[in-house]
Amino acid sequence: MAADTENIRQLESYLNFKARIKITDGRVFIGVFVCIDKQKNVILAHTEEFRGNEQRLVGLVMIPGKHLVSMETEDLDAVYF
Repeated sequence: MAADTENIRQLESYLNFKARIKITDGRVFIGVFVCIDKQKNVILAHTEEFRGNEQRLVGLVMIPGKHLVSMETEDLDAVYF
């Protein structure tokens, strides 16, 4: 239980940081880390999506936890799922 509390505190410390998320199909999303739930679904705000050489603004996006490969915040800490 104490480990869960520490992990939650660590995730809370990353709120409102710019985050880069890679998902299983190879896309990368870069946006402001707003929320995560117990299923590891992540919400990013002001988000851009990168697919190969293509780039587009998607705004507010929810990324299902089952598709997360990695997540990095602007301080370059990586979290792998």
